[in-house]
Amino acid sequence: MIPTDDILESLDLSRARPGVGFLEALFTRFNARVPFENATKILRDREIADPAAKPRTPEIFWADHLQSGSGGTCFARVAAFDALLTALGFRTHKRLGRVERDFDHAGLLVEAETGTSSGGVLADVGFPLPALIPAGADRVESALGELSVARTGRGTAVAWVDGVPEGPRALELFDEAVSEERFAEEWRKTFRSSSRFLTRLSMRRDLENRSVSFAGGEVRVDDRHSRLRIPLAPADAPARLEEIFGIDREIVERAAALVPAEAGEGAPSTGATLTAYLEVSAAPEDAYARIASPAGYRRLVEGVAEVIAEEPTTSEGGFRLVLGPPGRTEDAANRATDTVAPDPSARRLRQERQSGASAALSRSSWSAESRGGKTYLLRELSLPGSREDLLRNDSMRGRLAGALALDLLAWARML
Repeated sequence: MIPTDDILESLDLSRARPGVGFLEALFTRFNARVPFENATKILRDREIADPAAKPRTPEIFWADHLQSGSGGTCFARVAAFDALLTALGFRTHKRLGRVERDFDHAGLLVEAETGTSSGGVLADVGFPLPALIPAGADRVESALGELSVARTGRGTAVAWVDGVPEGPRALELFDEAVSEERFAEEWRKTFRSSSRFLTRLSMRRDLENRSVSFAGGEVRVDDRHSRLRIPLAPADAPARLEEIFGIDREIVERAAALVPAEAGEGAPSTGATLTAYLEVSAAPEDAYARIASPAGYRRLVEGVAEVIAEEPTTSEGGFRLVLGPPGRTEDAANRATDTVAPDPSARRLRQERQSGASAALSRSSWSAESRGGKTYLLRELSLPGSREDLLRNDSMRGRLAGALALDLLAWARML
């Protein structure tokens, strides 16, 4: 038995009639307040010798969460959410699926009426997806992006239509009914020593219009069109992760001690960055070529600045432009100097801008990349200092990302 009322209190929800509205509330609060995290999985793997006893059952999962704020990874989350829904009167069915390989993923089919159709609603808290998938849907909108839904020969495939094009972007949940024995068997297989969730520390929470995660030594904040990356010093990480994800510091410290800092994605970057993304129909090399020359860069800044002077730099293909406010080129106090270094092999322009009388320096880049057969324009800004304030100031982060998005729109109009 799980302490249902205590769990509801931790989710800040009251009991209600089983239905799609209550299901959506439970799904949203679960993903926001119960972190996707593998610290508990790392500790469980190291501390429990018996393979059959390694999985954290719902009773263990919820007791740990109420005591320490922990959560779990895919199978543990699905089992825990299933136990909660069942205790609240929902009819549920576990399903296996695929992210990278068959049966490496799991989700839930919940019997509920959506108002437009009846049938099973897919509740994927294991990935997790940012929205429920109603029966018969072919598109599902969420704050983090639109999802496409399609039937396959063995189940339902879900893929991101837009959103930040990083990490896994698609999954499949199979129709086949799954016995508790089979579910437990596949769960145990996730404790193989090579699993990414046993070799690096990672965490995630979905909060309204953004997803906050930790991997590779850095905190990331993703919204529909941008990603903020903030590196954490190893010594500071446990305290900061406790604050961000609500997991007791002692659990994070113990798990981090078991995973080398250089594991997984490598050492964290040296500074904070903010990247905006825009999908376009042009080929990456064509998009890059439009802005990689002085003439192309001039066209890019038209309308927001006038070019006062231009000269080549010592870097191959590099150039420097002096820019002034449109119609006020004599206003020397508001001039800016852009030093641009093209990198054709990476289809990237690196830009240094000195602005105003103080000659304040900012660094950024423009690049065109192919992701999953699609072309994306990327505008990345290097931020001075740690900029952990942007983890709390969502408005400021949004304004900075909005400015980068406008730059991308100007680029896209040239294609």
